[in-house]
This record gives sequence, C-alpha cells and structure tokens, in this order.
Amino acid sequence: MMKSRNVFAALCLLGVGPSFGAAGMFNQFVFTTTNGTTPLSFYDIGAVTGNPDFQGNNLGTFTVGTSFYLGGQQRTYKDNSTDVTSSGISWRVYSGAPSGSFATVAMPFQFNTGTNNDQQWGGDSQGSNFDPIEISSNVLSGLSNGNYTLEVFTFLTTNGVNEATTVSNNVGGSNYKATFTVVPEPASAMIGLLGVSLLLRRRR
Repeated sequence: MMKSRNVFAALCLLGVGPSFGAAGMFNQFVFTTTNGTTPLSFYDIGAVTGNPDFQGNNLGTFTVGTSFYLGGQQRTYKDNSTDVTSSGISWRVYSGAPSGSFATVAMPFQFNTGTNNDQQWGGDSQGSNFDPIEISSNVLSGLSNGNYTLEVFTFLTTNGVNEATTVSNNVGGSNYKATFTVVPEPASAMIGLLGVSLLLRRRR
C-alpha cells in the first residue's frame, strides 16, 4: 500500500499557506468500523492502492441505533529542520448542503518507516488492536432516517521551521466526501406499517 511521495507531495500542500516542501503526507487512508468491530474497511484519500476510493463512495445503509466509527492513517515526510509534531483526521456529517463544524480524531505516532525521515501515524494497518483514541465518536449519533454526506480531510502539524504549522490533505479545500443512508430499525418499520394498515382498515 505504498505510493511515491514525490508524485503526491504537491497535491498534499494545496489549500495551505506558503511552504517550502519541508513536510507533507502521503499514503493517506480513512478506515471505518461498524459497532467497533474488526476487520476495518480502508479507503484511499490520496493513496493509490487496491482499496476503494473514499471520494464519491456510497458507504452503505445503516439502521437507526447502529454505531459507525472512522479513523485515519497516513505517512509523513520531513526535512530542512522541520519536525512533524502531530497528525489527525477531521470529519463532519450533514444532509443536503455542506454545514456544521468538524470534529477531529488524533492519529497517534506509530513508527519510523526506515526510509529517510518518513513516519506512519494513525490506526492499525492490520485492522485490529486499534485504540479508542484512534476512532471517532459514533458518526450516526443523533441521525434520523435520510441520506447523508460524510466529509473528511487529514492534516499534520509541524514545529513551524521552514514550513507552515499546519499542512492539510484537503483537495484544495473541497475535502473528501462519501455518502450513506440511515433507515428505521426493522421492528420500528414493522410497527409503522402495522399502524398504517389498521388506519386503512378503519377507513373502509
């Protein structure tokens, strides 16, 4: 699941202030989990792998009461005295036009890759043993029936030496978007249908 950082480095820096290419990210992923179980589902958001792309994807249909979480993973590079100090993924959910504030999930440091000064941050790449700090709160919390958009971007922060203090992977500010649908629980749907049926019978 590797991608040449030289190809993607310029795209990673779109939408941020002046920079000298001293730090950036590559091999970015969103991972999701339903009800906090594994294995995790990984989606590309800048990486080019066999995983499905997050952008424009339909993540599926969820019943009310289901728990759906997300997290992120990415690799970073640094040089010219720049140090990467943290990494994260931000997300929001809305129906219709973009709205609402972003919540942020930390991507903890994982390991040095052994190539130059590259590092990996985020969730477990094997889809197991992830820590609660690496996943969001329940994305579906408080949502009623309907169609929704899940919007995300990843970022890193630096020590500010020869680089902006924040570098984002956000497609020039438009971010990455996928959709999903929330439907009633089967029991609730059956009760609703039963109520309609009884009402129609009374009207006859």
